[in-house]
Amino acid sequence: MSTAPTTSTAPPRALPPVLGRLFSGTLWLAIRVPLQIVFSLWTTRLILETIGKDQLGAYSFAWGFGFLQMLFEFGVSSALQRQISQHWTNGDKEGVRRTVACGLTFYTATALVQVVALLAITYLALPYSEYQGHSAYDLIVKLLWLQIITAPCYGFSVVVSSVLQAARRYEFIPRIEFGITILRFLALLIGLKSGVPFFWVVVMQTAIQVGLGLGPAVWVMTRELGQSLTFRGARWEDYKALGHVSFYMALIQVSVILADKVDTTILGFVIPDPGQANAVYDVVSKPFLQLRQTGWMLAYMVMPAVASLIAARDERSLERVKYDGTRMHIAAILPIGLLGFLYAAPFLTLWVGDRLGRPAADVAPLMRLFLTAAIPLILSVPVQMAIGFNKIPVIALAALGGAVVNLPVSYYLARQIGVAGVIWGTVLTTFASNLIIPGIYVSRVLAIDFREFFRRTLAPPLAGAAALVAACWLLSLAFPVTFPGTTLATRAAPLLVHLGVGTLAYLVGYLLTPNGRDDLSQLRNKLRRG
Repeated sequence: MSTAPTTSTAPPRALPPVLGRLFSGTLWLAIRVPLQIVFSLWTTRLILETIGKDQLGAYSFAWGFGFLQMLFEFGVSSALQRQISQHWTNGDKEGVRRTVACGLTFYTATALVQVVALLAITYLALPYSEYQGHSAYDLIVKLLWLQIITAPCYGFSVVVSSVLQAARRYEFIPRIEFGITILRFLALLIGLKSGVPFFWVVVMQTAIQVGLGLGPAVWVMTRELGQSLTFRGARWEDYKALGHVSFYMALIQVSVILADKVDTTILGFVIPDPGQANAVYDVVSKPFLQLRQTGWMLAYMVMPAVASLIAARDERSLERVKYDGTRMHIAAILPIGLLGFLYAAPFLTLWVGDRLGRPAADVAPLMRLFLTAAIPLILSVPVQMAIGFNKIPVIALAALGGAVVNLPVSYYLARQIGVAGVIWGTVLTTFASNLIIPGIYVSRVLAIDFREFFRRTLAPPLAGAAALVAACWLLSLAFPVTFPGTTLATRAAPLLVHLGVGTLAYLVGYLLTPNGRDDLSQLRNKLRRG
């Protein structure tokens, strides 16, 4: 008797077009990006001004254990997105139901593991930390308990969003997240300014995230799409089907954790003044981390969309994602990285001033060096497409290998040149493991035509980049960035003018190309239709 999963004989569901909905969802993500960056930088400054560095440090310490969520997730979210999208496109309602049950069961189990780990940290590890007897000890315990209580919410949200993406509701979650981003910051701003205890401010932010992030999405999933949240029906074969993608995605996630954590660990053991070294590293790495997160966020819907297109055998749309989707992704992140690179010194001067114990301009070269590690983001869309095709082992093993090699390289260079050493270690290994190896691999897997890729994908962003660099260089010669006045608004005005001119020049250069004008036309039509 066969044990293979059976499929429903129901006809395929009527689905909206993929690319239009994918563009809408990505557009909402792009609109959210600048807000998220501004709010992130403003949050650090706001907390320092209202409750001080000790409370901020305690918050960062406690909330830093959020990496356990990624560690225990084992890449299942990507496998779920791909599997549910394929079943949904093929009209396999029973397959969708079983995969949802797999996801809910798995994430319930991992939530229990996360709870046990957080309880162990709270009552077995924390009493032996440097925070024992510290005034912020109780705040850390409360924040850890908040994470314990909300541990199941992440997994449930992954399952629900996977169903919405399979139904091609790509714009729904980004719209909700846009509102959540604003409301969370307003809760922080109003709460701190009105004297609400910091812990309860975090509780309000968490309630907004959980309530608005899950409530409307579950309503649409169950009421409009007719898909229930069930733990029943999952088979061992269904878990095995998720295993291939989830295993290799877990390797990628482990590589990210290793790469992000190893640098500060090395600085703590190698540099004579680790506090100062880590403070510098934290400042110069934040723009890169924000840019990297932005690139990942703008590309994360590509994989389930590609899985849906593969199931529908829509070769024409896959071709458009390969060239046009990659162009739009590069177009969104390239000006941010270029402007950060060009104006690193004035940006750091405004943001941190002399709080590092030396002029911010002295560490601007480190920020520029770190930003070069964002160049592999140009492969974000092709890599997500390759994962959609289930071509992931080379990508995952290269990422993990780069993270492992980064440890001895960064350690050696840190002993030689200090903070710059760990950054050079990250940049060098990232170029090999996240750009060169995956670039060669995905170009073969996706059969990328390099002439077409340059003409259709790279030419518009490069034209915009050339115009941006030229405009900023000429403007800097005529009107260098200065810091007049005493208020933040007046001191920031010259830099904002430079950034505005650079952005405008980028748009002009981009629109000089035929594909750039097509993107503008598509954006205009999408905005008119709402």
